[in-house]
Amino acid sequence: MGRPIGTRNPDYEEKRAALAEAALPRLIADCGATSLSELAAEVGVSVPTLKHYFGDRSGVVAAALLCQLERARPYVAQVAAPSSNDLRTSLVDFLLALVRAWRPFGVGRVFTVGMAAGIYDAAVGPAYLGGVLEPTLQAVERRLKVHAAARALRVKEGDADGLRAAALALLAPVVLALIHQDALGGASCRGLDLEAFVRGHVDGFVRGYGRRVRSGRRRVLRERT
Repeated sequence: MGRPIGTRNPDYEEKRAALAEAALPRLIADCGATSLSELAAEVGVSVPTLKHYFGDRSGVVAAALLCQLERARPYVAQVAAPSSNDLRTSLVDFLLALVRAWRPFGVGRVFTVGMAAGIYDAAVGPAYLGGVLEPTLQAVERRLKVHAAARALRVKEGDADGLRAAALALLAPVVLALIHQDALGGASCRGLDLEAFVRGHVDGFVRGYGRRVRSGRRRVLRERT
């Protein structure tokens, strides 16, 4: 006797996750411009099988992007943990690591493919947010919260909205510069020294968000009262 209509195999979720994981490299390599039939060929199943597990192409892309959340856990943990007690050093270290991983380690492809595919797509957009963008942003917030607890920021550690705004102000210009230079080809027509840009950007961020009080002849970053 067959299974009742609507029931799933016991290994349904495991099979779905494996297919999504297998589809991700092709999606990244093709910048998301891969048809459902091409994805089916890539992962070695039929188009009806992909439709069974994901519904449509957007479903495949969304599931593949959510795979990134598990893959990226070690990276997210590194982002959240300051590399130095010094605010400027910590933020420069984080942003330069992002710049250096953007192309060689495929970070940029994940960011840009997900962004391009997710805009105005009700399935892919939330998956990109949940699997890529929000985990990164929230990790930056946690990094800044550590510095806020050490009284290095004007934002208080309990001010969730303030930390979110600060994280966006820190991350967004660098991501935009990377997209400009790499994904959009800006490096060939208006090249930018990204490391110098990062250092200058952090200097401006620290001037705006950092606490400076005089202690003897030295100035240290603290929270103003």
